[in-house]
Amino acid sequence: MRKNTFLRFLLASLCTLVLLQSCKDDSYLLTPPPVPDQSFEEEFDTAQSAYDRGWRWINRSDVIGRRNWQNPATIPFAPYSGVTGNGYIYADYLSTASGAGVISNWAVSPSLIMQNGDKIVFYTRSQLDGNTDWVNRMQVRMNKYNTLNCGDGVEPGDFTIPLLDINPFYYEFLLNVFNNPASPQYAQVRQAYPHVWTRYEATVHGLNEPTRGRFAFRYFVEGAGNNGRAMAIAVDNVVYIGKH
Repeated sequence: MRKNTFLRFLLASLCTLVLLQSCKDDSYLLTPPPVPDQSFEEEFDTAQSAYDRGWRWINRSDVIGRRNWQNPATIPFAPYSGVTGNGYIYADYLSTASGAGVISNWAVSPSLIMQNGDKIVFYTRSQLDGNTDWVNRMQVRMNKYNTLNCGDGVEPGDFTIPLLDINPFYYEFLLNVFNNPASPQYAQVRQAYPHVWTRYEATVHGLNEPTRGRFAFRYFVEGAGNNGRAMAIAVDNVVYIGKH
């Protein structure tokens, strides 16, 4: 009799324990861990040191030329910040071997965890040929697949999310118009690729959750080359500001 009573007590105790465990708050299991701060700054003082930190230079122009993103061999202008001399990355019309092809030359960031609202802040400028602007363009694009697939020619590969497009309408910079508000071309010229270091900002969007991926600066000019558009552009002082 006492044995049966003990067994009933033990069974009741086990049921109570199971019930208490089932009522335990497990909501913390549904909350993803916080994303480590992804913020960084890149001065591009040397292209090799940036490569060692995870940057990749990928030329997918049509037809691919003999130049990729690099520190310029000569110094057409001073850097925005960092070391003196050629401490910035630079790409030019020799990205394509065609007389009038497609420049699609990529400076791809290291892999990082991106979230909606993260900021990409940077400085860029073009190079004039004397007072002539051969018309430049650059895009900032995002890849949520964390690959290095930069497509081919006009195709962007896995960098399917556009964040910023500088001079998408191929406006020409005209020095004699830039400071002349009375000119009928003034509004267009002010939207052309800047000929001095200028700050731009792109905001990460289009993600459903924090996602490991990459962003890239794409020197993208159609109808470019020796007989077409494009001279050269540079990028310096890139700052990625992650939410945390």
